[in-house]
Amino acid sequence: MATQPSTLGRRTFIGLAAALAYGSTQTPKAQAAAAPDWAGLRKSLDGILLLPGDNGYTEAALPYNIALGTRTPAAIAQITGRNDVKRCITRIAGQGIPIAARSGGHSYAGYSTPNGGLVIDVTRANKITISNDGTAQIGAGARLADVYKALAARGRVLPGGSCPTVGIAGLTLGGGIGVLSRPYGLTCDHLKSAHVVTGTGELLKVDAQRNSDLFWALRGGGGGQGVVVTDLTFTTSAAPTVTVFSLTFPTAATTRALSAWSQWIETAPKAITSVCHINTGTATDPAPRNRIVGTFVGTPSKLPPHLSTLIAAVGTDPSARSTQSYTYLDAMKYFAGGRTGREKFRAASRILNAPLSTAQAQRITDLMASRRGLVLLFDSLGGEVADFAPADTAFVHRKALASVQIYTSDAAGDPAVLDLQTALAPVAGKGSYVNYLNAGQQDWASAYWGKNRTRLTKVVKKYDPKGVLDFAQSARRA
Repeated sequence: MATQPSTLGRRTFIGLAAALAYGSTQTPKAQAAAAPDWAGLRKSLDGILLLPGDNGYTEAALPYNIALGTRTPAAIAQITGRNDVKRCITRIAGQGIPIAARSGGHSYAGYSTPNGGLVIDVTRANKITISNDGTAQIGAGARLADVYKALAARGRVLPGGSCPTVGIAGLTLGGGIGVLSRPYGLTCDHLKSAHVVTGTGELLKVDAQRNSDLFWALRGGGGGQGVVVTDLTFTTSAAPTVTVFSLTFPTAATTRALSAWSQWIETAPKAITSVCHINTGTATDPAPRNRIVGTFVGTPSKLPPHLSTLIAAVGTDPSARSTQSYTYLDAMKYFAGGRTGREKFRAASRILNAPLSTAQAQRITDLMASRRGLVLLFDSLGGEVADFAPADTAFVHRKALASVQIYTSDAAGDPAVLDLQTALAPVAGKGSYVNYLNAGQQDWASAYWGKNRTRLTKVVKKYDPKGVLDFAQSARRA
């Protein structure tokens, strides 16, 4: 009989084992200009404008990641829809005030809450409408927990991330890697259309026929790139039964587990999506730990043979093993782990291009053995993700094997994260995932967008020629 895994939140697991979008940590230099007419903007909005000293400002100014410290935006516009966004841009653009959109506020670098800037907070634009044909129109401010709940009520699925408070807009614009990526693709692969307000204040509908260059950019170019998205329309699929599995191998087998997992997931059926966790050890026992978790979409009885193949490749039995089948919604709750509040973390990423040999996996575990308080999360790609060519959308890493998130719950751990990111490049590759932004990354432009970089920069400059929505790692600066 299968045993039931304990509830697993991505960051919950990381925090236990190792003790995660838009704007800038360092805002662009403001040009001298007259003070913005905040009173006029406030009167024009259907929503609420918060200024320093107003009730609610302090809470609203907090980024999701408390490791980023206190932020002091000049104003926070809690908008209600497209017209409010247009009013913000047309009234404030050109006055030396950085402008950034914010959905869930999960920007790893804090770009969605710029100091001295105007935050266009789309949280209130969170309406979710699902048509009888399964098409879902979702406001940019909707959080994943609410999206999954609404979809499940209609028997539908949209692949996405595991953190329940992530905003649908930021996730989609960066690509949208998640726990069902291999059978269903990235979140952005289901984007049918979007409404946006450009850096010039123009309201546009964007799809494959209208403003198709921007539609290309919205699918993986990253949040905050030249436009503010107000709502998105997605295609969805019938919700499946999801079997969740977890395998932990003895510490001595961590290198073999990593290598075997990377080779196994390359040839596994696309019904399987998996994450391989490699955690640093302790001062008294520095050997890196491992855990492999994942999902299987299909008849549950067909999963065990695939897990047996992985176990045989590792060459030793797991010290812990569990499987459990869930409804789609319950599976998403399982991976969410009950998280609702803010967290502290530092993170960066690499992209794993190919399976790891034993020697390469050993190099990675050696790197982890000399460090403390860090975790690597190898999120599998392939499957439906690879059905697109790298140039079909702005998300360039279509043929990669996995993304590799480098994570620590140490608020002061950014230097250690960046050091490990640099050390991983010769083994994993030099790519990075744009939803895991790190302000200190030196090779960010080529890492995030690769050969799509020039095209994306051109599109961003077309729709935001004056850099109204500019920030430190914007594609216009690539």
